[in-house]
Amino acid sequence: MFGDREVGVEINNDDVRLAKAEWLAAWESDAANDRVSLLYDDYVRLVSAQAQQLADRVRRSKPRLVE
Repeated sequence: MFGDREVGVEINNDDVRLAKAEWLAAWESDAANDRVSLLYDDYVRLVSAQAQQLADRVRRSKPRLVE
């Protein structure tokens, strides 16, 4: 369907910074605990996804040696 193209979303440092800023702003305000928790979960997911992206990029750039 998509051929050789990879389909996905690229997470960058700005995405992570924005998610963290939104979570901290909500935490420091009088936002509902549910809202703060949701924003924190979003932040954690973005950090995890970015880490996975970096790991995948490293794996693709260094092929495994097969003996």
